[in-house]
Amino acid sequence: MKRAAGWVALTAGALLLSLSGALPSVAVDLDDPSLDPEKNTLDGSPVDHLPPYIKRVLPTGMRPDWSPDGKALLYTDAPLGDVWRLDLRTGKRRNLTGRLNTFGFLRAHHLANGDLVLCGPSKTPSNAGDPEEGRFDGRLFVMPKPYKRLVPLGRPCWEGLAVSRVRNRIAWNESDIDFTSPDHRFLVGKSEIWMGDITRGKNGRPRLKQVRRVATRSDFTPPISPIEVQDFRGPNENELILTGYGTFTGEVLGINLRTGRTANYTNYSPFYEEAEGVARNGRFVIVERDLMVNPIPGALDLWRLGLDGSSTFKRLTHFNRYKGYGASNPVVSPNNRFMAFQLSVAEGAEGQGVGLFVLNLRRVP
Repeated sequence: MKRAAGWVALTAGALLLSLSGALPSVAVDLDDPSLDPEKNTLDGSPVDHLPPYIKRVLPTGMRPDWSPDGKALLYTDAPLGDVWRLDLRTGKRRNLTGRLNTFGFLRAHHLANGDLVLCGPSKTPSNAGDPEEGRFDGRLFVMPKPYKRLVPLGRPCWEGLAVSRVRNRIAWNESDIDFTSPDHRFLVGKSEIWMGDITRGKNGRPRLKQVRRVATRSDFTPPISPIEVQDFRGPNENELILTGYGTFTGEVLGINLRTGRTANYTNYSPFYEEAEGVARNGRFVIVERDLMVNPIPGALDLWRLGLDGSSTFKRLTHFNRYKGYGASNPVVSPNNRFMAFQLSVAEGAEGQGVGLFVLNLRRVP
């Protein structure tokens, strides 16, 4: 999500809630500097001061995704780049898309059967030198094993994807909002979540079936919030976890795929909170969070948020103690024991990472 649109989200969300009389009370002193007193106070890099439960596995790369067996990571080499596979045991890397005639990819995920689903533009961005170009004009593709060809699925994609761990099912965002130039579409533009199953036709070609819209911005409070799907919630995957923008700056939300019932797991927190990877057992989600109460969130760190309705957080990283750095794009391993994530830098493009790390969730104090 584009953080630079945070001031629009904050203003719009707070205004709508106040006008409707639904603004929740927040028992937080918004001017209290002790909320995150060590943020941006240290020189140097967090890479040089890693705790024993965090290991750097690659000095480059961004947007990781675990393989179904937990032995490898997919990642991209640029905000709009090639897709690579890293073997975590041997350290060997393989470029999966470099020999294909593509325009780069924003996201890459493993399907349950080992095929890959990708989001990227289907045409050359008008300004290929701008890392934001092509970000909001993605299309869905499948790369079947052994990863030698791309098959378009015929649907647009915006920002991240949710991918089932037990079946070849995905959920994706369709939106006409471009956060590089916020305008009235932030308030009234299209913002929807769709879901479908990837199957093989008679010719063996992957295709989407049972496609249906499962959520729109009007399903949530406030209804002006753009929404971004993040992950299926295990173990039964009857709920999608997503982020709503516009209630302050970010809220972790859920929608039940059977009943349509919604939930707010951050309970209108005044801080920026964006849902990322969900544990396979469905007990928690890793959240990008900023404790500084500003319209535009700064460097983020990673927190574990329980999905039991208690809105209980546990901090996992302290990367934003170092000036110009943060941690982002976390994903939970299939056995719920590890978290892969990226190092972020202030001067980088939105979503850009400069190295991949693995954190042992069981060893965090």
